[in-house]
Amino acid sequence: MPAHLRPSIIALLSLLFLATGCATVTGTADQAIQVQTVDANDRPIAGMRCHATNASSDYYGNSPMNDLRILRSSSDLQIECRLRDLVARGTAISRGRAASLAAAVLPGGTASIVIDYMTGYSFSYPTWIRLRVGQDLVFDASDDIAGRPTPALQANRP
Repeated sequence: MPAHLRPSIIALLSLLFLATGCATVTGTADQAIQVQTVDANDRPIAGMRCHATNASSDYYGNSPMNDLRILRSSSDLQIECRLRDLVARGTAISRGRAASLAAAVLPGGTASIVIDYMTGYSFSYPTWIRLRVGQDLVFDASDDIAGRPTPALQANRP
C-alpha cells in the first residue's frame, strides 16, 4: 500500500469503528434514573432514605431522587427505601440494548459488542421507578415508557 494512502485508510477504519455503536467508545458508563416513593394511593412520600445497589456500586439518597446517576451493569438494581416503619422495595431489571447490525459486520464490531457486554455499557435500567410502600415490586427495562413511570409487577418472593 502506498504510504500516502495509509493515513486515509487509518482514518476510514477509525470512523467505521466509531460507527459500530460501541458504547465503550461512544456511550456513557452511567445512566440517570428517577426513583419515587408513594403510598398505597399513589400519593408521594418524600424523605424516605433509599439504598440502591448493583454489581457496580452502592447509591444512597432521599426520595424523590430525580437524577440518580447509576453505573450501567448487567446485574439488576436492588432498591430499598425506609422512613420509620415504612418500607418500599424494588428490583430494576437491567436489559441489554440491541446491538446494531453494523456493529456485527464492520471491522472491530464483534469485539466492541463483547466489550460492551462485559463492561455492562450495553445495558440499561428503567428510567422512572415508582416504589410503593409495603410492596416489593419488579421493574423491567424492556417495559420502560419515555416520560412515564415504568409499569411494575409484584415480586413473588418467599
